[in-house]
Amino acid sequence: MKNIKQILSIVLLFSVFAFVSCETEPIDSAINLDDFNQPTCNVPSAFQASSFINNNSISLSWVAGGDETTWTIEYGAQGFVQGTGTTVIASTTTYLVTGLNSSNSYSFYIKANCSTDSSSQWVGPVNVQGIVVNPNCPNPSGLSATRDTTTNTNVNVAWTLGATEASWEIQYGMTGFVIGTGNSVISTSTTKQVTGISATVTYDFYVRAICSATQNSGWIGPIVVNAVTQTTTIAGTYKLTAFNTSPATDLNGDGTPHINQMDEVDCLNNMFLTINANNTYTADAKGVDLDIVSGNYTCFVDPTDTGTWVLNGNQLTVTSNDTTLDPFTFTVSGNTLSNLVPAGTVYDNQNGVVLEITSDITTIYTKQ
Repeated sequence: MKNIKQILSIVLLFSVFAFVSCETEPIDSAINLDDFNQPTCNVPSAFQASSFINNNSISLSWVAGGDETTWTIEYGAQGFVQGTGTTVIASTTTYLVTGLNSSNSYSFYIKANCSTDSSSQWVGPVNVQGIVVNPNCPNPSGLSATRDTTTNTNVNVAWTLGATEASWEIQYGMTGFVIGTGNSVISTSTTKQVTGISATVTYDFYVRAICSATQNSGWIGPIVVNAVTQTTTIAGTYKLTAFNTSPATDLNGDGTPHINQMDEVDCLNNMFLTINANNTYTADAKGVDLDIVSGNYTCFVDPTDTGTWVLNGNQLTVTSNDTTLDPFTFTVSGNTLSNLVPAGTVYDNQNGVVLEITSDITTIYTKQ
């Protein structure tokens, strides 16, 4: 039997799932390995738009299709013909479109710019419906948000009521999040302490009035609450505590899928990443061999990986001494390190049939 390792997902060297195929298995004659070397310009994904902010702005966000660094956005009145709209260039995966009229409805499109002569197909439209501004439910004003001076994981939010409303909705999330995807809390006074905020993450805060069960004002914001300067050392030993996939998958084929693949197989148990104070690291390299014919799996252990690290704000970037590997970045939040690989590739064992599926992959290491 020939051992052919196909990458399920790559999380540095720390988490590599691989697959075994029999030598006699038929090979698709249509596959040309040269095809994988051809440059492509993939479309962005997860393109979404917020509702109106401050009655004149809409926040857009998306996930890069590859390693492109700019995107073209085109927008106009809902239903406009592409080529006749307004175009802007974005250099990050979020963009705030301003100067809009909240009484109008808008359509938005986006494409990736991979080079001066290469771009992806357009994605869209994403539509945002206009709103009718009700003079009986005007926007609140004077929004402020600051970290508590005693406990920096709490944020004190305050605002001025817009009319006679008696409750408000606060929405918050990591800077750049799109309204509708954040965390929401309700307040019955014009101040609210939001607890459990990470000290190492920068957040955006918004608020709107709730005038009745069916009537809200527009959103106002964002107010940015910056991350606290790192006061504790990042050095230490971290243990892999989650290898999450979305959707859940059934790697061991027992008929019960799990989000955390560590609940499916024990191959990644006791897997450690050690961050040394001298800006070096060592990391275990473990994974799973899945026979794509039988659906059976075995665990494997590769040599320990070593390299260097740099901390920039709450972003920990590790660079392997193996120059064939790209740098890998974790988000630091308290005692955890996490990384999200959007639209990765995983395998699902469905009644003994191994299927390749697209999945977001999140790995979490917890400091010991």
